[in-house]
Amino acid sequence: MSNMNLNELERLEQGLFQVNGVILRTQEIVLRRFNVSAVEVEILQLLDTDGEQKMKDIGESVQVKLSNLTNIVDRMESQKLVKRVNSKEDRRSIFVHLTNKGRDMLNKYNEYLREVSKRMKSAIQDEEFRALVSGLEKISQVELP
Repeated sequence: MSNMNLNELERLEQGLFQVNGVILRTQEIVLRRFNVSAVEVEILQLLDTDGEQKMKDIGESVQVKLSNLTNIVDRMESQKLVKRVNSKEDRRSIFVHLTNKGRDMLNKYNEYLREVSKRMKSAIQDEEFRALVSGLEKISQVELP
């Protein structure tokens, strides 16, 4: 591997490390500002997009064990962001619904995220931004070993 390729890979690794730091700081801000964790936001977004979901389906979607998910949904329900409802067809099945308060919180979160995205976009030229977005879309599809 040439020095140029190694240097580019080192820059990529450093850039990914730095972006991860930005993501972690953003998650901390979201937790403080909205009092929700990243997985809770993911659950709210899932319910907003796909409607009510069974607990087991939520767990599979967000890759959380059912035992941990129960605690997460308990917290969300205590904040009135979601509501559990027993299935009329199968009493063993529990559905989770997004409440109006949960939808309002998600809308505020999305507004915050849009503002952060606008700030990031303003830091680089339009052509660089398009290349960045395209590159991130491709990188997110890479299968890890």
